[in-house]
Amino acid sequence: MTIERKPLAGAESGFLVDAAHALNETLRYDKLAMALTRVVRRALSAEALVLWRVSEDGNHLVLEHILGKRGTKHRGHRIPVGDGIAGSSARRARAIRVADSSKEKRYGFGTERKLGLNARSVMAIPLVHRGDVLGVVEIVNCRKGDVFSADDITLADVLCESVATAVAHVLLRDRAERIDLEYSLFKKVTRSMGRSLTRDEVLERIIRNLGRLLDFEAAAVFVLDRNQKSIRSVLHHGYRKGADSKLHLKIDEGVVGMAARLKKGIRVDDVRKHPKYVNARRRTRSEMVAPMITRDRLIGLFNIESDHVKAYRKSDLRMLEAFAAQAAVSIERADLYEDQREKEDIEEELRLARTVQEFFSPSKSVPLGKYRLAGVNFPSLEVSGDYYDCFPVRGGQVAFAIADVAGKGVPASLIMSSFRATLHTVAPYLTSARQIAVRANQILLETVRPQDFVTAFIGVIDPSTGLVTYCNAGHNPPVLMSPDGGYRLLETGGPILGVFEEPPLQEGRFRLGDEILVCYTDGATEARNEKDEEYGEARLVSALREHRELPPYRLGRAMFASLREFFKNMSQGDDVTYLVLRSKRG
Repeated sequence: MTIERKPLAGAESGFLVDAAHALNETLRYDKLAMALTRVVRRALSAEALVLWRVSEDGNHLVLEHILGKRGTKHRGHRIPVGDGIAGSSARRARAIRVADSSKEKRYGFGTERKLGLNARSVMAIPLVHRGDVLGVVEIVNCRKGDVFSADDITLADVLCESVATAVAHVLLRDRAERIDLEYSLFKKVTRSMGRSLTRDEVLERIIRNLGRLLDFEAAAVFVLDRNQKSIRSVLHHGYRKGADSKLHLKIDEGVVGMAARLKKGIRVDDVRKHPKYVNARRRTRSEMVAPMITRDRLIGLFNIESDHVKAYRKSDLRMLEAFAAQAAVSIERADLYEDQREKEDIEEELRLARTVQEFFSPSKSVPLGKYRLAGVNFPSLEVSGDYYDCFPVRGGQVAFAIADVAGKGVPASLIMSSFRATLHTVAPYLTSARQIAVRANQILLETVRPQDFVTAFIGVIDPSTGLVTYCNAGHNPPVLMSPDGGYRLLETGGPILGVFEEPPLQEGRFRLGDEILVCYTDGATEARNEKDEEYGEARLVSALREHRELPPYRLGRAMFASLREFFKNMSQGDDVTYLVLRSKRG
């Protein structure tokens, strides 16, 4: 039956206050489950409890914990929303009580039998937070031998409001941590790929590093044949021997061929229901394909496969597409290293792009009331994927930004130009760094490919007061150094721009007095010398401390001179940019 809530007694209300405190003092699912066990057993003397969460697509309940039973072998078990007592509670968003399962045939209780639960008296309580059903708590059998009463379910229903709030906090924390981990790992593996010069080395690093980003049982890297009419795997993992013939496809054959023809990523939740799937591996259930595109030219594709249905989320596909874009840059660089026939044409393009890029950059030093701003850029190629700028915003304030666009050379410089235009378009109508970052992310998602991501540090200063708001979107943390050499790093912000639809961006603030603010791109810390030592953040801070009395433009050049002395005869592996802001007294 469906239960209506009754008023709670005073003792029960006091218990619920204690329960809410216990449930909401943790932000981890496992600890939440342990707290939930103690609270429910204290309140209802239940034999067992099953905690279900709603899947991302909203169509299934996924088993998170069985409390009161040993082992975790059933974790991840799925049932459709609407099936059984738990699924029915989720669909109706109402609590359900069954006093005697032998007399109640509507729910079947087959799931409970599979889980090893001899259900006699059962309650199912939906976890509802702000109108959304996040999961279901299923309480099985009263240990006293009695059936659960209407008072029991009223108490459990109110208790589950605290559980729902705690679960919502856990999900929010998990999402933020997942985005941060994905970006951090993404940056590491793409940097690793960039150190290879030959195509074979790049391909080997691709497969090795891809497994650090996404789970898969099989993976393949496909390239186009010279005739552009077929694609073949040049490197694969997880397929049985003899599958090579099924990994050589026509341009319109299979999911891989479909992605090649459309030049876009494809995610398949169940390959058995997809008419284009080529069965190269019998155990495969889910598949994702992402094209590697550079200068609007398809050079290959990633294909990964999982043994589980609906193994990948939309965010996984976006991550694979971003990874494919960076791999395309690495492969293209390897091809340029091995093939010099297009060298003259490329150099002409680079010279032209550099001329345009220099035109966009601010002059050597820009006065901002009692402050002065200057930037310097040292490209590793003829053109740079780095960017710095300043522009007016509402209320007499001035915005400044430093950014690093995915890739290098002409493609990156074109993306940079688009990003610059975006900032200059949205900034005059906004007042804070976070607002600019959020709007810029939205426009990037709408106007460029998923793989064209940007790291950026955006600041807004009020020249009359020195108040600065800032948002660090996946960028290297700038250094804010005081006159005595003490410093702190500005890290408040969120993930990179142009990849995630709703990144959890935050805003920091400080008041600039006699301090000096130095922003920089990753080329300023990741350069390596002949001993393969990284320049690093500590050396950067030391160089800043040594030259902190210089005016902004000269300081930027002195910082690069220190970096150049470090790697000496080694070639510059990445673009280097500094953006310096300080009072005119400096």
